[in-house]
Amino acid sequence: MLLAPQEGCSSRKRTGPNRWKRMTRKPSPKPAFDPDNVEHWIKRVEKASEFAVSKAFSARNSHLSRRLWNQIVDLETSEQIEDHDEVYAEAQELVNDWLDTKLKQELVSDGEGDAEDTVSNIPPVLEASGHLKYDKFDELCGYLEEEEESTTVQKFIDHLLHQEVVDSGMLEDLGMNGNQDKQQQKDPRLTMEMRHKQVKENRMRREKELERQRMEKIQKKSVFLEAQCLVQEEKKKKALEAKKEEEEIQREMVKLRRELIERRLAVEEAWKIERKKQEENSPKNTETGLCQSDSLLLHEEKMAKERKKKLRALLIQTFKENRQCQKRYFSAWHSLILDRRITLGKAGTLSDWKFQLKVLRAWRDYTRSQKLARETQALENDLREANRKQQLATEYNRKQVLRQHFTEWQHWHRAEILKRELALTKEETRKKMSELLEAASLGKLSTNGSSGIILLEEAATMVNPVRGNGEQQVIEKQKKQLQEQQKTILELKESQRLAEARWAAERAAATAEAQSCPLTNPRGKEPPSTSQVLPDSPVTSPGTDHRGNDSQNSLSGPRRIPRQLMAPHPILKAMEERAVQRAERRRILAEKKKKQEEEKLAQLKAEEEERQKREAEEKEAQLKKKREEKRLQKMKELEKQKRIKRNQQLEAVAREHYERVLLRKKGLEPWKRLRTQSKQNIQVAEEHHSLALQRKCLLSWFQYSQEVLTRKTARADQFYCQILLKRVIRSWLQYLTHLEEEAQELCAHFLQKKIFGAWFNVVREAKIDSQSKHKTAVEHSDRRILWITFETWKKFVKFMKEERKKEERRAQLRRKVAEILPDFQLLAPP
Repeated sequence: MLLAPQEGCSSRKRTGPNRWKRMTRKPSPKPAFDPDNVEHWIKRVEKASEFAVSKAFSARNSHLSRRLWNQIVDLETSEQIEDHDEVYAEAQELVNDWLDTKLKQELVSDGEGDAEDTVSNIPPVLEASGHLKYDKFDELCGYLEEEEESTTVQKFIDHLLHQEVVDSGMLEDLGMNGNQDKQQQKDPRLTMEMRHKQVKENRMRREKELERQRMEKIQKKSVFLEAQCLVQEEKKKKALEAKKEEEEIQREMVKLRRELIERRLAVEEAWKIERKKQEENSPKNTETGLCQSDSLLLHEEKMAKERKKKLRALLIQTFKENRQCQKRYFSAWHSLILDRRITLGKAGTLSDWKFQLKVLRAWRDYTRSQKLARETQALENDLREANRKQQLATEYNRKQVLRQHFTEWQHWHRAEILKRELALTKEETRKKMSELLEAASLGKLSTNGSSGIILLEEAATMVNPVRGNGEQQVIEKQKKQLQEQQKTILELKESQRLAEARWAAERAAATAEAQSCPLTNPRGKEPPSTSQVLPDSPVTSPGTDHRGNDSQNSLSGPRRIPRQLMAPHPILKAMEERAVQRAERRRILAEKKKKQEEEKLAQLKAEEEERQKREAEEKEAQLKKKREEKRLQKMKELEKQKRIKRNQQLEAVAREHYERVLLRKKGLEPWKRLRTQSKQNIQVAEEHHSLALQRKCLLSWFQYSQEVLTRKTARADQFYCQILLKRVIRSWLQYLTHLEEEAQELCAHFLQKKIFGAWFNVVREAKIDSQSKHKTAVEHSDRRILWITFETWKKFVKFMKEERKKEERRAQLRRKVAEILPDFQLLAPP
């Protein structure tokens, strides 16, 4: 009767409004990955959306944003980065849709103003505000995985809130109406279908985005290939131009050679013509000049020979000059081309070197930053590990100290307990020995002496402590026990002597009384001496309580005294046996000690021998070391002598070399220098002469070549300016597009900030509203629990009254039965 309302009360307490707060959330096991399952993708999108929300809210708090940015999961591969970007875009869209739906639902719920809807709307708000508590992405994912359990709990709570707990009659008593309108619960299947549609749309959008990215990659590749083709074409053009220039140079060289050959041929023809003329003129002169003298003919011949010599010399000189001029011209042209090529190569190598230097510096900075990051990470890990180890060490040290103190306390406690037990056992043995000695001195021990021996053995066993604290303690205790037993044996012997004299006196008195007075004592009474002695003896036979046995023992006691005096007491026998055993033990222990001492002596002898061997070895090592040092000293002296001899030889060689050098530099070298100087002067003079001729002949050609070069350089500069303009315009366009993209991103970011700010304000207001409604719900549940307790108390009072009445009736029935049947007894319950 009483248990039913209490159980109902406890069940109501369990299903209270605050039950969902007390439930501990256990981490749900992660399900296996199934790519065909849509729920997995829905959960993933929800996680990404919640992560995006936390990221957006973290932009307000600087410390929270830093922690998030420091603890974000590293996206190492390009696939993970693309997946993250795609999921982030999908999450943004889902968050926007979710905000719209939530705002609409809140507007509808504000319009209706129902209390049950407010209670059901509390967990989403709390969940939305709960996302801000998590800094790590893994914790957020765990929180979202546990969200399913919270939804099931919320459904169960809603079911319990909508369930009728109180009867209609009770509601009428309380003044509450039970026919309130219940709002229909929302169907989760519709939301799941909407989510499926959103996932499909997001998948299509993602596929389109991937196709677009693929097309962009293909376009970039094509553009890159076209640029490579253009670069290759430019290289080919440059190579062709270089080939053309070389061909032109070769053509010009061929032309110059032809001109030289033509000049040579012309000179030879002129020389032939002059020779023919001279040959033609010679017979005419002979015919006309018969009258002239022989002296004129000789003079003319001489003049002709001189002219021929002069012409030959002039021809040879002109040919040499032309040859040298051509050589100078081509060497200058070739040197100029080589200089141009060298300058171009230097410029190219310098630009390559600068580019490589930039790349190297960037790579060095990157490696340094990576190294610093790695070092900082390693240092942090080392510090964490050191801190952890320090904590473990302190904890271990504290435990060790506590364990040590605890063991010391245990040893002390055991020692104290053993001391107390020993003291108690000693007192007990002393008492028992004193009682036994008194009994033995009075001679009132019964023939059942084995009981006394057993008690003494028990006392001896109680005295012997447990052999667990070491052999030394056992030996000391045994020595103490032997001393005490020897003392007790001496006391027993003295007391036995005294007892013999006392027993003789009592026997004489007893015989005198027996002769004087007849034996008229009844069988149930005892003599006074025996009645006084027997209570004092602690070791008596178990049959002493009966009166007949007491009288027989008292009468037959004086007759048994002489036999007991003649025979040795069993206690003494036992003590002597124990003394013999102890002597045997002592002998065994002495033998053990002797053996240990002998072993120690043998060990000491072995150690002494080892020490002597070690000392002998050390002496031998020292002798070897001294011998080695002497040998090394001798070797050093020999090496020193060899070094001195070597130095003397080297000094002699150096002196000879110095003398030879002096001869060469002071005698032969100046003469060679004068010869080379004269040759150089002649060569410089020839070069000056040839340069002067070249300056006269090639000045016009040089001017023409300079004009051609200026024209070509002007065209090259113009073409270079055009290329630069194209590149500048292209880079400017790219910069503009980049700025537009940044502006769009900033606009989207600020819009997102504003939206999330508005959403945060809405969530905060909803949270405040939910808290106020939660307070009202708690007050209502408290009132309901109070009312239930009062009702149960009323029922309990009625029940107690009925129980009292039943007890009174039973008492009346018992009285009536007792009056009718006084010998009636109730059977005991089985």
